[in-house]
Amino acid sequence: MEWTALVATVVGAVIGVGSTLAADRMRWRRDTGERDRETMRTVSAQFLEALTEARDAISDASRSAHLSPDERAGLARAGTLDHGVHAKQYQLELLATPEVAQSARDAAYQLLLYRDTVIAGHLRDDPECAEMRRDFREARQKLMAAMRASLSRP
Repeated sequence: MEWTALVATVVGAVIGVGSTLAADRMRWRRDTGERDRETMRTVSAQFLEALTEARDAISDASRSAHLSPDERAGLARAGTLDHGVHAKQYQLELLATPEVAQSARDAAYQLLLYRDTVIAGHLRDDPECAEMRRDFREARQKLMAAMRASLSRP
């Protein structure tokens, strides 16, 4: 047997095995990336849901003029605790890009400022309360834009 045939066979085998390994690696990276994006999508949605539900509870407290200031403050405090805003924020920060993590911190902070405004005794129609709601909405919109950008990356 000629040595060129043997070399050609070995080279062919190496190319075949190498291309199979490369294809498997690319498939694995694609699948891993898709799983990571799906996990991020789920955690992002859970955090946004917690923010929204807490905001709704705080808004309800700000509308409850018939309650005493202490009762309204208790409802507003319970809004962030009952919906696990901080726990879901930490989960998101563990997985998110630095931009999304910072936007999540900003949105949570603006929510707490809104809550503190209600705790201080301001009602929904007060200018202070309206300003805090607006600031929270803007922070949440920035967070959602950062999340969309992060999730659309390959």
